Amino acid sequence: FYTDKTTFDVSKISDTNSPEYKAMVADIDTISRYLQQFKDANIPVVWRPLHEAAGGWFWWGAKGAAPCKALWKLMYDRMVNVHGLNNMIWVWTTNVADDAMDWYPGDQYVDIVGMDIYPGDNQHGSQYFSYNKVKDIFEGKKLITLSECGSAPDPGLMKENGDMWSWFMPWNGDYTRLDKNNGATWWKKFFSYDYVITRDQMPSLK
Repeated sequence: FYTDKTTFDVSKISDTNSPEYKAMVADIDTISRYLQQFKDANIPVVWRPLHEAAGGWFWWGAKGAAPCKALWKLMYDRMVNVHGLNNMIWVWTTNVADDAMDWYPGDQYVDIVGMDIYPGDNQHGSQYFSYNKVKDIFEGKKLITLSECGSAPDPGLMKENGDMWSWFMPWNGDYTRLDKNNGATWWKKFFSYDYVITRDQMPSLK
């Protein structure tokens, strides 16, 4: 999926006769069959494809904004209108650059807007600058998530600064285990807040 590790040209998917288009539709159809199992079981899916596109380091963003948006819309149309997957919650990963809206597929194709932020070792700030920037860019019309992070934000600071991300997701492995990122000491502090609940405290949502 890294740009420098593949020759896949996303700009060619708009040509329905191209091998790239046919390969992409085949992949989308394959994934949709698995997602159908979740729909049949009445399970919603938080779906965050094509993340960090504007960075260019993944093939879906390597050719600029227009092909990436075309791919998003193709995937949306195929999954929603062809396969009938109405259990999908679509999450678009944005940035706070001046061209952020150039990459945005459109309100009708996106439910939640996310950001990926890796602030550095043991940096548990609330990331309020990025939160407020995204809120301004999208005029408060979308829920905002910290869709990937290294060091997790401190819930106390989020409440203090008013940037209550709808959720945040630390990356896995060492990002959840090592003290330089989060680690056991940090997680004990995190779960000590009165307004942070564990899974066993969750009410039934059925």
